Amino acid sequence: MDAIPQDWAMYNSEGNAEVAKTMQEIRKALSRQSLPKVRSLLKTKLAEVAKVYPEIYDTDVRDTIAIRLTKWACQVHELPASTALSADYWNL
Repeated sequence: MDAIPQDWAMYNSEGNAEVAKTMQEIRKALSRQSLPKVRSLLKTKLAEVAKVYPEIYDTDVRDTIAIRLTKWACQVHELPASTALSADYWNL
């Protein structure tokens, strides 16, 4: 799998770094937990990030997270490109 991106559409490099760290944890969880559990973990982790970086809820940030996370989930679970899993699954 590719390296964790450092640009998550946050307002500054510190916010991007925090989201990258969080997304590394989420990507690791993809191979160990079911998708519903990963979705729950994602929401918990994003709420923690939001305490310092409220822009985590910006549409561009959420879209970036959802698109990348969907790609990773499809790779980890070897889902075909035509699968029903979409970026909307994460409900961000």
